[in-house]
Amino acid sequence: MTEQRTKISRRQAITGIASVSAVAAVAPRAKAQSWGRVFIFNTALDKVELKLNRRALPAIVGTEREAYYIPDVISVDRTSLLPDLVVGEFAKRNKLQVRYADQEVVYDIAIDASKYHLERDLQIYVHRDGLVMLHDGVDISENIQKIS
Repeated sequence: MTEQRTKISRRQAITGIASVSAVAAVAPRAKAQSWGRVFIFNTALDKVELKLNRRALPAIVGTEREAYYIPDVISVDRTSLLPDLVVGEFAKRNKLQVRYADQEVVYDIAIDASKYHLERDLQIYVHRDGLVMLHDGVDISENIQKIS
Protein backbone atom coordinates (compact mmCIF):
# COMPACT_ATOMS: atom_id res chain seq x y z
CA MET A 1 0.00 0.00 0.00
CA THR A 2 1.17 3.43 -0.77
CA GLU A 3 0.35 6.27 1.45
CA GLN A 4 -0.72 9.47 -0.21
CA ARG A 5 0.00 12.75 1.42
CA THR A 6 -1.68 15.92 0.43
CA LYS A 7 0.47 19.00 0.45
CA ILE A 8 -0.96 21.92 2.31
CA SER A 9 0.14 25.49 2.15
CA ARG A 10 1.67 27.36 5.07
CA ARG A 11 -1.46 29.50 5.24
CA GLN A 12 -3.68 26.42 5.52
CA ALA A 13 -1.44 25.04 8.29
CA ILE A 14 -1.58 28.29 10.26
CA THR A 15 -5.34 28.55 9.76
CA GLY A 16 -5.70 24.98 11.01
CA ILE A 17 -3.63 25.72 14.12
CA ALA A 18 -5.71 28.82 14.81
CA SER A 19 -8.90 26.76 14.43
CA VAL A 20 -7.66 24.13 16.87
CA SER A 21 -6.67 26.86 19.34
CA ALA A 22 -10.11 28.47 19.05
CA VAL A 23 -11.82 25.14 19.73
CA ALA A 24 -9.53 24.51 22.71
CA ALA A 25 -10.33 27.95 24.11
CA VAL A 26 -14.07 27.29 24.24
CA ALA A 27 -13.80 23.63 25.27
CA PRO A 28 -14.72 23.04 28.91
CA ARG A 29 -11.62 23.04 31.07
CA ALA A 30 -10.96 20.54 33.80
CA LYS A 31 -11.97 22.05 37.10
CA ALA A 32 -8.95 23.02 39.17
CA GLN A 33 -8.77 21.76 42.72
CA SER A 34 -9.87 24.45 45.13
CA TRP A 35 -7.90 24.37 48.39
CA GLY A 36 -8.79 26.28 51.49
CA ARG A 37 -6.98 29.27 52.91
CA VAL A 38 -5.46 30.17 56.25
CA PHE A 39 -6.73 33.51 57.56
CA ILE A 40 -4.26 35.21 59.90
CA PHE A 41 -5.65 37.86 62.25
CA ASN A 42 -3.62 40.37 64.27
CA THR A 43 -5.45 40.79 67.55
CA ALA A 44 -2.92 43.22 69.05
CA LEU A 45 -2.85 46.97 68.57
CA ASP A 46 0.73 46.78 67.31
CA LYS A 47 1.78 46.12 63.73
CA VAL A 48 2.92 42.52 63.22
CA GLU A 49 5.25 41.32 60.46
CA LEU A 50 5.16 37.69 59.40
CA LYS A 51 7.34 35.28 57.47
CA LEU A 52 5.85 31.97 56.40
CA ASN A 53 8.37 29.34 55.37
CA ARG A 54 11.01 31.95 54.46
CA ARG A 55 8.63 34.29 52.60
CA ALA A 56 7.61 37.67 53.97
CA LEU A 57 3.86 38.21 54.15
CA PRO A 58 2.13 41.60 54.20
CA ALA A 59 2.28 43.32 57.59
CA ILE A 60 -0.94 43.21 59.58
CA VAL A 61 -2.03 46.43 61.25
CA GLY A 62 -5.33 46.62 63.09
CA THR A 63 -7.47 49.75 63.32
CA GLU A 64 -8.09 51.38 66.65
CA ARG A 65 -11.32 53.34 67.04
CA GLU A 66 -12.50 55.37 70.00
CA ALA A 67 -14.42 52.60 71.72
CA TYR A 68 -13.21 49.45 69.95
CA TYR A 69 -10.47 47.75 67.95
CA ILE A 70 -10.89 46.12 64.52
CA PRO A 71 -8.35 43.34 63.91
CA ASP A 72 -6.75 43.19 60.47
CA VAL A 73 -6.47 39.97 58.48
CA ILE A 74 -4.51 38.48 55.60
CA SER A 75 -4.99 35.10 53.97
CA VAL A 76 -2.57 32.52 52.64
CA ASP A 77 -3.22 29.50 50.42
CA ARG A 78 -3.07 25.94 51.71
CA THR A 79 -1.26 23.46 49.50
CA SER A 80 -0.70 19.76 49.06
CA LEU A 81 2.14 20.05 46.55
CA LEU A 82 4.93 19.33 49.02
CA PRO A 83 4.69 18.09 52.58
CA ASP A 84 7.13 20.54 54.14
CA LEU A 85 8.03 24.21 54.03
CA VAL A 86 6.40 25.44 50.84
CA VAL A 87 7.51 29.05 50.53
CA GLY A 88 4.63 31.40 51.32
CA GLU A 89 1.91 28.73 51.55
CA PHE A 90 0.67 26.50 54.34
CA ALA A 91 1.71 22.89 53.82
CA LYS A 92 1.89 19.97 56.24
CA ARG A 93 4.77 21.45 58.25
CA ASN A 94 5.36 25.20 58.49
CA LYS A 95 7.56 27.78 60.15
CA LEU A 96 5.79 31.04 61.00
CA GLN A 97 7.94 33.93 62.20
CA VAL A 98 5.98 36.59 64.10
CA ARG A 99 7.68 39.94 64.70
CA TYR A 100 6.44 42.89 66.69
CA ALA A 101 8.58 46.02 67.14
CA ASP A 102 10.07 44.67 70.37
CA GLN A 103 9.89 40.88 70.05
CA GLU A 104 10.21 38.05 67.54
CA VAL A 105 8.97 34.48 67.92
CA VAL A 106 9.13 31.49 65.56
CA TYR A 107 6.46 28.78 65.59
CA ASP A 108 6.36 25.32 64.08
CA ILE A 109 2.84 24.62 62.80
CA ALA A 110 1.83 21.11 61.77
CA ILE A 111 -1.36 20.64 59.76
CA ASP A 112 -2.53 17.07 59.22
CA ALA A 113 -4.43 17.27 55.90
CA SER A 114 -6.23 13.98 56.57
CA LYS A 115 -7.62 15.40 59.81
CA TYR A 116 -7.95 19.06 58.76
CA HIS A 117 -9.03 18.70 55.15
CA LEU A 118 -7.28 20.89 52.58
CA GLU A 119 -10.49 22.33 51.14
CA ARG A 120 -11.42 23.77 54.56
CA ASP A 121 -10.24 27.16 55.83
CA LEU A 122 -8.21 27.62 59.00
CA GLN A 123 -7.88 30.72 61.18
CA ILE A 124 -4.83 31.83 63.14
CA TYR A 125 -5.15 34.57 65.74
CA VAL A 126 -1.83 36.26 66.52
CA HIS A 127 -1.48 37.90 69.92
CA ARG A 128 1.43 39.00 72.10
CA ASP A 129 1.44 35.75 74.11
CA GLY A 130 1.22 33.31 71.20
CA LEU A 131 -1.07 31.95 68.51
CA VAL A 132 -4.47 30.32 68.48
CA MET A 133 -5.46 28.18 65.49
CA LEU A 134 -9.05 27.18 64.68
CA HIS A 135 -10.54 24.65 62.29
CA ASP A 136 -14.31 24.94 61.83
CA GLY A 137 -14.48 26.93 65.08
CA VAL A 138 -12.61 24.29 67.10
CA ASP A 139 -9.33 25.19 68.81
CA ILE A 140 -6.51 23.08 67.31
CA SER A 141 -3.65 25.07 68.85
CA GLU A 142 -1.99 21.85 70.04
CA ASN A 143 -0.57 21.73 66.49
CA ILE A 144 1.53 24.85 67.21
CA GLN A 145 4.89 24.71 68.95
CA LYS A 146 6.96 27.73 69.91
CA ILE A 147 10.54 27.06 68.83
CA SER A 148 12.27 30.39 69.59
